[in-house]
Amino acid sequence: MTSYRVADFSDIFDWRPMLFQEPIVAHRACALCGIVYKKAVRLPCLHTMCTKCLAQCVERGSACPVDQKPFCEDDVEQLETSLDYILKRKVACWNALKGCSFIGPAASLLDHYKECEFSVVPCCLCRSSVLQRDVLEHFRNGCSIHEAKCVPTNSPATEDLKHVSTACLEMRSAMGKISEDLMSLQTSLNQCSENITVEGTKCKVQWEAETARLAEQLNNLSTACTAGFAEELQLLRTIMADYKEHVSKTLDLQLRDLRTICTTQVPKAMQVALQAATADYKKHVSKELSLLTLSKPTRVHWYIEGWTDLKKQALESGLKSLDGPKSNMYGYSVCQRVQLTRKDDEVSFSCFMKIHPGDNDLQLEWPFRKVYTLGIIHPKDQSNVISHKVNPVYCGENVQHCFLRPKGKENVGCGNRNLTTVEKLEMDGFIQSDTLHMFLEIEP
Repeated sequence: MTSYRVADFSDIFDWRPMLFQEPIVAHRACALCGIVYKKAVRLPCLHTMCTKCLAQCVERGSACPVDQKPFCEDDVEQLETSLDYILKRKVACWNALKGCSFIGPAASLLDHYKECEFSVVPCCLCRSSVLQRDVLEHFRNGCSIHEAKCVPTNSPATEDLKHVSTACLEMRSAMGKISEDLMSLQTSLNQCSENITVEGTKCKVQWEAETARLAEQLNNLSTACTAGFAEELQLLRTIMADYKEHVSKTLDLQLRDLRTICTTQVPKAMQVALQAATADYKKHVSKELSLLTLSKPTRVHWYIEGWTDLKKQALESGLKSLDGPKSNMYGYSVCQRVQLTRKDDEVSFSCFMKIHPGDNDLQLEWPFRKVYTLGIIHPKDQSNVISHKVNPVYCGENVQHCFLRPKGKENVGCGNRNLTTVEKLEMDGFIQSDTLHMFLEIEP
């Protein structure tokens, strides 16, 4: 029977001595601190170390503290012990030293300990440690206070010895009570921590479900709005094109008439003034036409090639980012960024828009306030998209710096850290010819 403390597994068992019955657990314990951590490493010399002790050894020359053999960080083997493994190991009761013979899986230890008959309490008279089930018998027959009443106390030496003995008993019982109280407090603390963790998990699941429901409703609303106004938008664009053509023709006729008048009827000084006025009028009309043109969203596309290599790098390193080409949209210099992050058994897919320093920054509105959409287009169905819309006005204070005028270098991107997963993209057919089709759309 070997006692080890475990850590990072469960709030109920963490940092409590576990009386393991199987020697195999010793191979999981750190050779330096003796703690069984959920994550550890095995050195080339076959000694196991936790990550905390490993960091200290690396700072002091990368040598094993047991046999002083040097090692390289690239040669260590990563170990991970699951909670299920610990729960299946056979352990003895925490009251084993007091006579309890229970041996069973760690998963049932707490339930047994609550009902264990070998729990110790201090006697309220002599303060010695007594099994709770025997406290009445101890009080009647074995309590030292009762025995002292039957012993004659005639000599001063006997009195002194009695005082010393009583003090020792009181000290021993007090230490026993403190130990029991600490054990009880540790159990209560672990139970409270476990309850808090469970409740926190429930709240997180409910919050994520509610967030997903709201996101789905917003996406459905956006789809409905887009489909409902598609015909009206097309009609408006047609009217705008006709109006633009009409204004251009009218302007050309007016300019031709003005030139004729200026050449034949107006003195030279007035011709100069008329030419200046004509130029201003033409500039004004051009600006109005430009505004009409800008009334529809602007979209840029980005085809990410080499998808297999990108996913492989993310799986190997845990994180892989890639920036798209810069584009000038409404005067702003922007680009798309995608990020693949390994999380347990899946790889999440994130996308962002980054603002770069541009030549027109002094004439633009800051902070950036245009609504934009980041998304992925299915190669066989252009209407099948996975997208996320961002309105900077409604973004939190923690991301407002993303929309300020960039100073010297590009801003941090703002978008969606959990747009989808690599598995979903591949399963739903968004990858074709090892290529992913991305888009960025900015509204006027």
